[in-house]
Amino acid sequence: MRKVAQNADRKVLTSAAVTATAIAVLASVGLSMDNSPPEAPDITPLAESAPHTPTVTDGPVTAESEPDPTGEPTPAPEDPGAAHIEPATIPDGPLGIPGIALDAYHRATDRLNAEQPACEMDWTVLAGIGQVESNQGRGKFDVHGNTIGRIVGPRLDGSIPGTAVITDTDGGRFDGDADFDRAVGPVQFIPSTWALLGRDGNNDGVADPNNIYDGALSAATLLCNQGGSMADPAARTRAILAYNNSLAYVANVNAWAHGYAVNAYPLPSDLPPIHQPKPTHEEPKPPEKCPEGWEGTPTAAPEPAEPGQPEGSVPGCTEVPGSSTPPPPEPPPSTTEPSAPPVVEVPAPPAPPAPFALPEIELPCLAPFCPPPPA
Repeated sequence: MRKVAQNADRKVLTSAAVTATAIAVLASVGLSMDNSPPEAPDITPLAESAPHTPTVTDGPVTAESEPDPTGEPTPAPEDPGAAHIEPATIPDGPLGIPGIALDAYHRATDRLNAEQPACEMDWTVLAGIGQVESNQGRGKFDVHGNTIGRIVGPRLDGSIPGTAVITDTDGGRFDGDADFDRAVGPVQFIPSTWALLGRDGNNDGVADPNNIYDGALSAATLLCNQGGSMADPAARTRAILAYNNSLAYVANVNAWAHGYAVNAYPLPSDLPPIHQPKPTHEEPKPPEKCPEGWEGTPTAAPEPAEPGQPEGSVPGCTEVPGSSTPPPPEPPPSTTEPSAPPVVEVPAPPAPPAPFALPEIELPCLAPFCPPPPA
C-alpha cells in the first residue's frame, strides 16, 4: 500500500511539473488572450456627389470612372458589391426581389448601421421603397447594378396637380431633361436632392442615381438623417414621410417591408392608392323656370324621384290654383299601316267514324212463328 501511494504522489508531481512547463513555454512565446471587444470597421466616408458625368443612353445606364493618368493599374475596391457577379448567379430574394437589388439593400443596411448604429436600419424598409418607387427597377439591372434603360418620373413642370415646379438642375445629366427635373433611378431621386445626398455605394468612384447600390445607400442615408430608430414606428413614419410626404405612401412602404420580412404578399387593403386625386362632387343645378302650372323662381333642383313615382316638386315653385298638370302628350300616330298578321290555315278535324252496325239478314218465316197476315 505504501508503494502504491508513493507511485500516486509521483504521478501528481509529474503532472504538475508538465503543466508548469507548458505555462512557461506559452509565456515565453508571448501568447495572450484578448477579451476586449473588436473595434468597429474603419469605414471611409465616400464622395457625396458624382465626380464624373455618367453615360446616359436608352440602353444600359452606366457610369464608368476615368483611368488613372499615370498608367498604373487601378486596384480593385475592397467592397465592389456585386460588380463581378453575374445577376443570374445571385439568388432572388423574397417576393421576387432581384438578387442584385437584394444585395444592394443588405450592403446599404450594414454600412448605415456601422455609421449610425442608433438608426437601426432595416433592409426591408429599403426594399419597400424600391418596390413602391419602381417595382424594384423593373427587375432589370446590368452586372454593375445599373438599370437597363433610364427610369424617370413625371416631368415636374406643374402640369400634374399636387406636384412642384422644379426647373432643371442637372442639365439633363441623369434624367435626360434639360428643362425640368424628373425623379430618376430605381429609388426615384430628384437630381437636386441627389446633388446633396447622392453617395457611391459600390466604390466605383461615381455616385449615380441610376445604380441600385448608389441609390440604396443614398436612400438609407436620407432616412437615417431624420433621426430616431427605424424600429420605432413614429421615427420610421417621420423618416418615410421625408421621402414622400404621403401617409398612403408610408402605408404602402410598410406593407411591402412587412411582406418581405415574412415572405408574403400584402393584402390589397394594406395598399391604399397613392397620389390619387380626390373626386369632385358637383351639386345638380336648379331648372331655369318652374314647370307649367307652377309659378315662382326655382331655387334648387328637385329631389330625384323613386322609379315609377312622379317627380318631386321644384323648390321655390308654387302651384297655380285651379290649374292642373296637363296629361303627358300622346305619342304621334304611326304613319305606317300595321301589317296584317299572316293567315294560318288550320286543317279541319277528321269526321268521327260511323257507329258499327250488324248486317240485316232476312230469315224465312216458319210456322207457327209467322205473324198472321194482315186483314
